[in-house]
Amino acid sequence: MRIRHYILALALGALALGACSKQDKTKEEGKDPNQTILDLLKGEDKLYQDLTITSKNLSRKMTYSVWLPGGYDESKTYPFLYLLHGYEQGDQAHLDRCWVEKGNAREIAKAYVKDGGVPMIIVMPNGLSMFYSGSYEPYFEEELMPFVEEAFHGNGKRAIAGLSMGGYGTTLHALKYPQKFTYAYAMSPAVSGDMRVFIDAQADKSVFPAFTFEVGNQDTTVNNGETMNLADYMKEQGLTVEYIARDGIHYWDFWQECLPKALAKAGESFNK
Repeated sequence: MRIRHYILALALGALALGACSKQDKTKEEGKDPNQTILDLLKGEDKLYQDLTITSKNLSRKMTYSVWLPGGYDESKTYPFLYLLHGYEQGDQAHLDRCWVEKGNAREIAKAYVKDGGVPMIIVMPNGLSMFYSGSYEPYFEEELMPFVEEAFHGNGKRAIAGLSMGGYGTTLHALKYPQKFTYAYAMSPAVSGDMRVFIDAQADKSVFPAFTFEVGNQDTTVNNGETMNLADYMKEQGLTVEYIARDGIHYWDFWQECLPKALAKAGESFNK
């Protein structure tokens, strides 16, 4: 399909936003995340960065970050939001930090919950530069997701959101594995018309989660026309799709304004 060629072209021409910095040592693999949760103070949120998991599908260790809402209680279960970063050049080892260090995700999530939003677990995986596709798919779907949802007490409900390359990953996974997600929020996504095949492959269109595509009118890094065409096709096929176009470029200021809306949409979907 043209998807692989499209991904390669976009990766080579994408705006380099700079790899995220290293600040803490990577957590030891095999360490039970619940051991650190025991030290969590009630009422405070908690961020774990650079947790690791060994992937058989990728034949390497992978990092991921987890945000826990204030008052996290191990005796309860929680919905999950998977928050995907975009294409980054440079150090690929700590890209799970991008949404916190560049996107202000922790503070935005804290404000959302404080204002009465649904307490959820936010997982920020390292997507390398793989567009969350190919051999990354079974890692994400069959290794990372089951592992973190068991470790942090998932309730079976999950949404997905991401920017640029992560917007591609969001759309890919929500269309290819629709029964797994309650909502998909793609920001400045790098999508392709070839993604229609996943819609056509599902006879029952009701299995798809609702989608939001949000794009910047001044964004020249991705093709907003492709996104609009895909959104229109999805609507024609009976999917629930919101398309937002507003002023903005391909940068973190724009995506920080998207995230509160993504959290709200995810929270609403968890309550249905």
